[in-house]
Amino acid sequence: MTTGTGVCAKCKEYTALREKAKQDGDYDKAATYETLRRRHPSHEMPSRTARWGLPA
Repeated sequence: MTTGTGVCAKCKEYTALREKAKQDGDYDKAATYETLRRRHPSHEMPSRTARWGLPA
């Protein structure tokens, strides 16, 4: 996610699950949730060049 955008429900869910896994001592699962959160799509509108796969 980028700064200046609100946090979506899925991002919040992944963050909560990551923190719960860390508290339980399951760092492998915590890393998995962090990976899922980071791979979750950005919530910004794509630029014209991004839509074509070109550098910004």
